[in-house]
Amino acid sequence: MKTKDLIRRSIFIITEYFKNNTEPFFENISDDVLWIGPAQRQQIQGKENMIQAWAKEKHVLTFTMGDIKVITVSPAAHVREIILHYDVYTHYPSGYTHLREQRLHYTWREKQVKTEKGSEYRSEIIMLHVSNASLSDKRDSIYPIHYDQIAASTPAFSEPERYITAKTSDMIVHRIAASRILYIETVKRSAKLQIHTKNDTIIVCGTLPEFEKDYPGLFLRIHASYLLNPAHVRKIRRFCVTLSDGTELPIPEKKYTRIKAQLLQKDMSKQPEHEES
Repeated sequence: MKTKDLIRRSIFIITEYFKNNTEPFFENISDDVLWIGPAQRQQIQGKENMIQAWAKEKHVLTFTMGDIKVITVSPAAHVREIILHYDVYTHYPSGYTHLREQRLHYTWREKQVKTEKGSEYRSEIIMLHVSNASLSDKRDSIYPIHYDQIAASTPAFSEPERYITAKTSDMIVHRIAASRILYIETVKRSAKLQIHTKNDTIIVCGTLPEFEKDYPGLFLRIHASYLLNPAHVRKIRRFCVTLSDGTELPIPEKKYTRIKAQLLQKDMSKQPEHEES
């Protein structure tokens, strides 16, 4: 039972679910699964009961997910608890968009099953608990179809094209929208990085070369210690760049001409200013 694989599956299941693709959701649940939904008094026991309940649902809602934070717990050898914290935007036909912060708790169980070659272990979900209960409408079964009648409007949200995934030393996994990242900085004398976003700084495990390899084209290496997001560059001058939050990062003299050319060639909605001095 590899925790890293279960984290990936957990994220994949919920991101597909909010694209209205429930197939991975049902493929990974056990026959005796318990589902506790996000609204008051929502609870279904058993895979077949869940399939029947979802089959009756008719809605025209669409959803957009934001960043995801993942926490894992291993209470036993064959059990993994994976908790996801994320923002989800529900878009209603009326034009309303409602933002909610959700906490989704998966309990994964490793089970021995018979196969043509004998037997093997497979991981399945035995409980799904959306732990932030919200107001509900008696007319709704699974999805909050009538919620826009009592919800305030939230500004529309456009899902970033790409995300990065990184793990902290205490085994918390962060799925971060690339568009939120300003720059990534090495932590001296360690295999750790500081990811600087618009709102905070997250210390994660890893190296700059690993990030360059895993996420090609997202970031630009301007220094041995820095990767930056070109979309947040607002000014280039000898020998530094200024980012959208006012942060200034150094550029080595030998790399300045090449990096300036790369930044100016980027297809950005706002080209950075550049000045020679």
